[in-house]
Amino acid sequence: MIRFVLRGLRERWRTLALSVLTLALGAALTTAALVLQASAEHAAGTVWLPTAAPVVVAAEPADDRLAATPSAEPARLSGDAVDTLSALPGVRAAAAQAPFAAYVIADGPDGADDAGDADTAGAPGGTVLGGQADRSHGFAWDPGLETERGRGPARAGEAAVDARTAADAGIGVGDRVRVLTDGGVSEATVTGVVAGPPGGRAVFFAATAGPVPEEPRAPTAVALYPDDGVDTAALAAAVTGQVPGVRVLTGADRSTAFTVDRTDRELSTGMGRFFGTTAVLTLAVAAVITTGLLTTAMRARSREFALLRLAGASPGAVRRIVWGEALALGAAAAVLAPPLGLLGAAALTRAFTATGVLPAGFETVVDPGAVAAGPLVALAASLAAAVRPARAAGRTAPIEAVREAAAEDPGRVRGRVVWGALSLTAAAVLLGLTAATAGTRESVLAASAAAIALVPAAALLVPVGLARALRRLRPRAAVPFLVAREAAAAPRRVTGVLTPLLVTTLVGLLLLLQPPTLAQARAHSYGDRLAADLVVSGPVGVGLPAGTVGAAAAVPGVAAAGGFRQTVVIGERVSAPAHIVTPEAVGDLYRLDPEQGSWDRFDDGGIALSAGLAAAEGWEAGDTAELHGPDGEPVRARVDVVYRAGLDFPDVLLPRAALAERMVDPLESAVHVRLEPGADPAGTARLLREAVADVPGVEVSDRAGHLADLAALAEEDGWITYLMVAVVAGLAGVGAIATLAVSASARGRDFALLRLAGATRGRVAAVVAGEALAVSAAALAAGTAVALVGLAAMAHAFTGGFALPAVPPDRYAAVALLVPAVGLLASLVPALTALRARPLRAAAA
Repeated sequence: MIRFVLRGLRERWRTLALSVLTLALGAALTTAALVLQASAEHAAGTVWLPTAAPVVVAAEPADDRLAATPSAEPARLSGDAVDTLSALPGVRAAAAQAPFAAYVIADGPDGADDAGDADTAGAPGGTVLGGQADRSHGFAWDPGLETERGRGPARAGEAAVDARTAADAGIGVGDRVRVLTDGGVSEATVTGVVAGPPGGRAVFFAATAGPVPEEPRAPTAVALYPDDGVDTAALAAAVTGQVPGVRVLTGADRSTAFTVDRTDRELSTGMGRFFGTTAVLTLAVAAVITTGLLTTAMRARSREFALLRLAGASPGAVRRIVWGEALALGAAAAVLAPPLGLLGAAALTRAFTATGVLPAGFETVVDPGAVAAGPLVALAASLAAAVRPARAAGRTAPIEAVREAAAEDPGRVRGRVVWGALSLTAAAVLLGLTAATAGTRESVLAASAAAIALVPAAALLVPVGLARALRRLRPRAAVPFLVAREAAAAPRRVTGVLTPLLVTTLVGLLLLLQPPTLAQARAHSYGDRLAADLVVSGPVGVGLPAGTVGAAAAVPGVAAAGGFRQTVVIGERVSAPAHIVTPEAVGDLYRLDPEQGSWDRFDDGGIALSAGLAAAEGWEAGDTAELHGPDGEPVRARVDVVYRAGLDFPDVLLPRAALAERMVDPLESAVHVRLEPGADPAGTARLLREAVADVPGVEVSDRAGHLADLAALAEEDGWITYLMVAVVAGLAGVGAIATLAVSASARGRDFALLRLAGATRGRVAAVVAGEALAVSAAALAAGTAVALVGLAAMAHAFTGGFALPAVPPDRYAAVALLVPAVGLLASLVPALTALRARPLRAAAA
């Protein structure tokens, strides 16, 4: 058996090399994805401490279901707990920490230039250092910390900054610096420079003074310094016994008490999802392509298997030949996977770091498990892909195999039609469910399942429809006639060629068109809902101080002004996205018709809920709702309004007063402004800019400009989509080339018979090209239809209304040109190679 396996590999090494490449790429991408996910988790777990105390006490949330999410907020310690900790025997000093958002403002154009690659937002009034992927936080100065230069702040009006911020802003000890916080913009004198958090920024103020809110927030942690001779473990045990409901941390675990920068967590979670999704998608594509490749290859060798059976080989022996070749392919791919995967991980790290998606200082961590996963995946995928071909090769009787090799039966399509019809019916039912439940999470799940169900329906039914259409054709020209007859007589070959092209089309279109489709749907829905005339926005990724709302409301010509900030809450059954808002302005700024209650009743003691969440939790207007905020602590409020909106709008609207004091970063994401009738928009916009002139990077946009800015912002990460398309669709394209090459190479005998019947090499090549174009066109048409239906269903599911897919011409053209090119290249090259053989020798083979 080993001799047969080696001979088969030697005779078909060219086409098998493509199989190895397909498997190796899939396994390598899996390795790269797992390596980068492990690296992101390692970066999120990097230890940084704003204290030198050996014991840190942190609050334990009442509800920890949100604690591990990127939106979580640290719980707060009560005043009694802080007093008890300070009075414990053996405690020399207790330093409380209540971190808050604090961004240094670099003065003038020079600051912007010095910022280098920092995530900045420029403005005439300076440059805010920091942003979405580069958070900056304020801390109380801890007496145990050491400075690199200067000293720590000791009184009001003093601050110490981290070394990276000092370098980016071009400031040093003794310089004056402006700091943006939720309380506004204040000035301080730099007294020292310290080591900052990796991937973030820090500003330190005196423990009893600084640009903090007017009412100091409760601390999230207390650092304890023991008296001389007091053991750290003994002090930790004493705290556990005296103060219930807290976390007592020592060693490296102390850093978890100060994980207030959710950027690293968001990056590790988001990148983990991205890389994990890429790995799963890659594996799925590799498995489908490899299965089709091996199936096509085994079908082409049916004559060889028939002869082996006639020569006395048992079905088991034939199956072992197939298994042996699959194992050899997997072993070759397993050798290539680790180096290719590590090279891919390094390249992706450079790309993500250069674009600011990954934090500064991100390093690739070579995880042994991730490296080992590549070879295992290659072996598992090759063996799994060989199950069906091996079973078919061993189960076919010798005479039937010879008959099948000589002339395929075009009538074996009934099973395909039945299963295809079942898949299509399931997709139709799911699409109906999507329409019936639009605007809910159930609708999104139904839309996703419908798109998945449409894929096998297309793969099963399109080849049958194509074959029947070709049989009905009655072309008079020789080449079209041969194309129609060759394809109609071999539906299974057409299926084997069509499937990888269809997968390539679907993957490419879904990845390329989904972001603009969902962005267009959200913008359309948001535009219909937004009643504001002007929008005030701050530095990108930073926000605006809380006082901006009041300043905007006082501007002449402004009828209503309200801000918002994203967060999350959790009920008894589900978690839900939420906004903290200016309650009295919601009815003026949004077109949200209440199903229950009235916006006039919405105030600081109330809450507004989406109809879906209210139904899930069993609440109605007038009830008292109890939710848990992002810090795990309860939020109790009267239900004033129940409204209906799509998934693009939050499920909960909370008054700012209910939650802002419990958030590390409550800066307003934006402030919406409604004008009085007859007010001059341009003049009011100018006055709004003057009202918040102390905040750099402020922009005032009209409604149309704001929607355009949101659309442009949604496209900023488009390169990630292109990367996924290049990776996954590229893999599908390689698999398609491999499958087409195997299929074309196996037709050498058919080509020889055509040559003996009088056809020239050029005419045979034209037949191959014509069939490739026909199959490519069918794959492109079917893939486009399936993708557009799935995208429309997804848009409708998210918004509850708008359901028109976005099809940018350049993106669609890329796929429309790629698929026929792949079909022609992969069909013509092996066909031209086969046509070099002498017809008599090839026909006798």
